[in-house]
Amino acid sequence: MPVNDELNVGDLIRDNDPRMRGRVLTITHILPNGVAAKDGIGKTRLYLRNRIHTDGKPRRGGFDLIRAAASLQETKQ
Repeated sequence: MPVNDELNVGDLIRDNDPRMRGRVLTITHILPNGVAAKDGIGKTRLYLRNRIHTDGKPRRGGFDLIRAAASLQETKQ
C-alpha cells in the first residue's frame, strides 16, 4: 500500500458527505493505515487513508485535504 506523504499532523480535512455539510476535522495522529482526527466538539475519530483524497477533485464521499491557500481564501469570505 503506498504511503501518502501529503498528510501531516495539524492538517485540516473536510467531510464530503452531504449529511455532514461543513464538517472540518484536524489531523492529530498519523497511523500506519489511517489518521486520527479531532472534530469541532473535540471527539477523536479514526479514518482510513484511502478515504482522504488529496487530488482536489470534487466527490460526494470521503474527505478532502484542505490546502493552506484554500483555507485562507475561505476564511476571508
